Order: sequence, then C-alpha cells, then structure tokens
Amino acid sequence: MESPNSTTNQHSLTNNLVTVPIPILPSEGTYAYVFVRGSLYARDSSIFGCSTDEVQALSKRFQISSIPIDNGVVIKVAPSLIINSLAQLGYKVISSTGEAEVVWTLQREL
Repeated sequence: MESPNSTTNQHSLTNNLVTVPIPILPSEGTYAYVFVRGSLYARDSSIFGCSTDEVQALSKRFQISSIPIDNGVVIKVAPSLIINSLAQLGYKVISSTGEAEVVWTLQREL
C-alpha cells in the first residue's frame, strides 16, 4: 500500500522534469567522414567511407588499383600520402587514435 507521501513525491518529481530543446543552428553544415587506417612504417592504407569517385581519383593519382575489403579499399600507398590527397579533395583530419596502427578520421563539409 502506498503512503500518501510517496504519491506526493512521485507527483512532485514529474512536475520537476524539464525539457530542453536542442536547436539545430542554420550555420551547422552537413559533413562526410572518411577513415584511414595504416601504420607510419607501412606502404599500404585501408580507406573507409570514400565514394567510388574518390577511390577512383586516389587510384588514378597513384596509378595503383585499389583492393576491395569489407566496407572499404586498400591502396598500396603510405597513409601520409593518402591523407594529403584527401586534403586536396577537401577533407581535414579531425582525430586520430592508435600507436603502431593508427586510424585517422577525416571530415569535409558537403
């Protein structure tokens, strides 16, 4: 059996709920993200999130065919060269993680 105080407490808790709207500002853009995985000591890079056109542009630039993998491609080029090439396509590095093998997250505004 509920005590009168527990009903009052539940009612007052419900009345104390505050809804905070999160506005989407018109200045916020839409972004595309690409992920590059590799080692600074290796000569190949795994790339995830690139469009078919972007993969073709990278393959053509380095005159190397890409090797499809799950959700991405491998290009036999050092990650630093891939990242610099993606920068020319409008991407910028926004984060990285790892030690021997690193994953760089790149972003560009659409």
